[in-house]
Amino acid sequence: MAGPLPHWRSGTVGSGGEDVYFEATGDDGAPAVVLTHGAGGSHAVWYQQVPALAAAGYRVVTWDSRGFGRSSYRTGVHGPDAAAADLAAVMDELGIVEAHHVGQSMGGWWVTAFALAHPTRVRSLTLSNTVAGCWTDALREHFRRWAGDFAAGESRLGVHPAIGRDLVARDPAKAFLYQQLNTFHAPPMTEIVVALWRMRVEPEQLGALRVPVLVVTGADDGLFPPALVRAGLSRIDGARVVELPGAGHSPYFEWPDEYNAVLLDFLGPADRISSQ
Repeated sequence: MAGPLPHWRSGTVGSGGEDVYFEATGDDGAPAVVLTHGAGGSHAVWYQQVPALAAAGYRVVTWDSRGFGRSSYRTGVHGPDAAAADLAAVMDELGIVEAHHVGQSMGGWWVTAFALAHPTRVRSLTLSNTVAGCWTDALREHFRRWAGDFAAGESRLGVHPAIGRDLVARDPAKAFLYQQLNTFHAPPMTEIVVALWRMRVEPEQLGALRVPVLVVTGADDGLFPPALVRAGLSRIDGARVVELPGAGHSPYFEWPDEYNAVLLDFLGPADRISSQ
């Protein structure tokens, strides 16, 4: 990273009885990109995106959904409404009026809930390897079968359902890192799955927001296969769908250079976008 290193800060903000952890990298006046992690993840999973986005001139915000990473889980309350309120609290604490929002898997549900609750605070939506509440019958049936197969599966070092097996073969240490990063969470996964299952969003609702929408999927995503995701989320008016070859459910982690290039191409140069 050439030139002066960007500013970095961390903190917590109270929201709904919880302490929500966040990190912000970059200048306060720069256009903001908020990265929202998936189930099992935390702010730390975005370590390959933060430097790239900051180098491009963005202010990058990562945060921990309640019960994940360093955010508390005292109330036992979780789900899209709580996540939308927590995200609003983080943005308020940082003085961010509006931002580009990127949601991975579970995070896609959370940023969608936020966008519907706070449409004026969203510049764009990037939905990565997620249903984002836009269920189809085919997606529901596939997910039901996948969850059953996963529950009956056997755990092995470096093998995780959210990454492709290609990563285990070419970089076993990185695959194991992903496995390790997914051990810092408190909410029972069954409760998370139920919350995701119950949230239903019509594509027309997202299209009505009139913000740019990018859908990213991986060619080898076994959790949400690209054909099913495309059939579900391409119904969002104006959505751009990009499928990354060789990637599983977490292309931002598996193939960061390719993922970052797609995301930055969608966002455009930061200096051409007015600050918040």
